[in-house]
Parts: sequence; C-alpha cells; structure tokens
Amino acid sequence: MKKQVLKWFIPSLFLVSCSSVGHLHTEDIITNDLPVTDSEKILVYSTKPNQTIKFDVLGQVISCADAGKDAKIAVKLLKKEAALLGADAIIDLRLEIGMGNWSNSIKASGTAIKIK
Repeated sequence: MKKQVLKWFIPSLFLVSCSSVGHLHTEDIITNDLPVTDSEKILVYSTKPNQTIKFDVLGQVISCADAGKDAKIAVKLLKKEAALLGADAIIDLRLEIGMGNWSNSIKASGTAIKIK
C-alpha cells in the first residue's frame, strides 16, 4: 500500500506549481482606505506614465509564479494585489526569472498608483 501511494504521490509533485504574492502600503501619502478596485481594469506600465498624468503612490506590489509559458500569471497576480490597495495602475513593472532545481519562476514587481 505504501508503495502505491508513493508511486502516485511523487510524480504529482512535478505537476504542482507554487505562487506567492504580497504588498507594502507606503506611508508616503495620506490616504483613506481606498475601496478594492477591479484587477482586470488595472493598467500596467513598464515605466512611469507621461508627465501629464497625476497620481499618488499607494505602495509596492510583488508576485511570484511558476514560469510556465510566459509572465501572464505573475502579472495577473500582481494586478490582484494592486487592486487590494485600491490602485488604478501599476508603474515600473519589473520581471525577473528565477532558476530553481525543479522549475523556473517569474517574479513580477511594481509600484501601485491611484490616478487623480
């Protein structure tokens, strides 16, 4: 019986992916607790938006997901974390590839902002 369990358990470990997320609300600005926004509507910029757009910085967001085929999962998780802060957009998006023994991961990080 023990061998049967191990026969199925060990291969299943290779099919499982891990994800983690987090955010840090900054104290740079004074804000009321903003309502959660729709993560599907959050804009993502790899740089700061043009200077005509005014915004408040809400905090830093970070996510890490199994690499798979692309970075979409990590960015989707990042947008969900920004939505918890009440953000409208993420600026300064950074993507990093982590090489592991069993699989690769993609870490996404950025700054959550509220557009005025």
